[in-house]
Amino acid sequence: MKIIAVLGTGHMGTPIARRLLAGGNRVRVWNRSPERSEPLAAVGATVAASPSAAVDGAEVVVVMLADAGAVETVLFGPDGAATALRPGTVVVQMSTIGPDEVRAVADRLPAGVYLLDAPVGGSVNAARAGTLVIFAGGPADAVERAAPVLGQLGTVRHCGPIGAGAAVKLVANTGLVTAVAALHDALAVAAALGVDRQTALDVLDRGALGGAVGRATASGASFAVTMAAKDARLALRRPVPAPVLEAALDLMRAAPDQDADLSSLVSPDFCEGTLMRLTLDNPESVAAPFGDRFAHVARIDVGGGALLMLAGQVAVDDDGEVVAPGDAGAQAERIFEIVGGVLAAHGASFDDVLHIRTFMTDLADLPAYAAVRRRLFTGTPPPASTTVEVSRLFLPGAVLEVEVTAVVRSR
Repeated sequence: MKIIAVLGTGHMGTPIARRLLAGGNRVRVWNRSPERSEPLAAVGATVAASPSAAVDGAEVVVVMLADAGAVETVLFGPDGAATALRPGTVVVQMSTIGPDEVRAVADRLPAGVYLLDAPVGGSVNAARAGTLVIFAGGPADAVERAAPVLGQLGTVRHCGPIGAGAAVKLVANTGLVTAVAALHDALAVAAALGVDRQTALDVLDRGALGGAVGRATASGASFAVTMAAKDARLALRRPVPAPVLEAALDLMRAAPDQDADLSSLVSPDFCEGTLMRLTLDNPESVAAPFGDRFAHVARIDVGGGALLMLAGQVAVDDDGEVVAPGDAGAQAERIFEIVGGVLAAHGASFDDVLHIRTFMTDLADLPAYAAVRRRLFTGTPPPASTTVEVSRLFLPGAVLEVEVTAVVRSR
């Protein structure tokens, strides 16, 4: 019976921990959100209070986290696992991170601790069944030490030295996301030509996109669009021409639900471009300055994106009173506080703003207003803008009114 620690009990970490428990191992688990580990406690796992507590005395440590930042924090942050690792322990790093990040982890682990770079092929259903393909990078003795544990999870393919497993995983995911993106395009063409969707899927299943059809129609898979996009960006860090992967990344950025499985890229609405919705939306988190008498936010969702249009915003407090009458700089601060809150309520930020239209009662106030704009809008290039001088605004003391147009993700 081995003592195994599993750091990260998300979509993949939980079925992995269950497999290891079913194999008769003593399993300790840790997750940033402790409630995610409670179902594992009910079947015999020990829930640790910290990464260091989870790995103390463990022979094998499985790390299954979202990205390189999470791996860095869990291993080397406050109360991190590295402080409690003992010589001879094998750290099986299963998170999908870049080869460079894997090698950096190896360099920082305590002396005598083995690292196995071991991302996996397969999703939740494969983890439950113990049929994952494990792309292992690292020394042969580390593979040998971890083999009894990894054999309970699937088949191990030794790909080479540290970093090789991460590299092979990025190759595999490049193939997956580009194939699913190609399937999206094929179904979009089918819809445009009036071909029945099921007929198109049947035909495509018998051709080069058969694997993509199987993945897109499978149940029990969980590979969020946002995670697939993260992996695509990792692959594109290398200076290699990959126009198909870049196009697939653009498609993923436009997906209506970034937390949905990758198969959502071939949903009928997304492929056929039929999703269009107009919402007059005053978000609850940002009170409309004059109650519900009018909507100060209009949102148009089309396909995988949305256009957000904010009506003219003036610097008023929660009671509708003008803030800092006559002071353009102070009013700009308040206006963009309101604008930022509205954008955040729609899952966006100042970086998503396309155009700003400003009405000013005195263009001599432009430098004070522009200073606030430059501090908040740091993208290159900045948003397009139009500034108009007017004789007065409808609220006494108001010297600025700002309209904003932004592009955000559909929800």
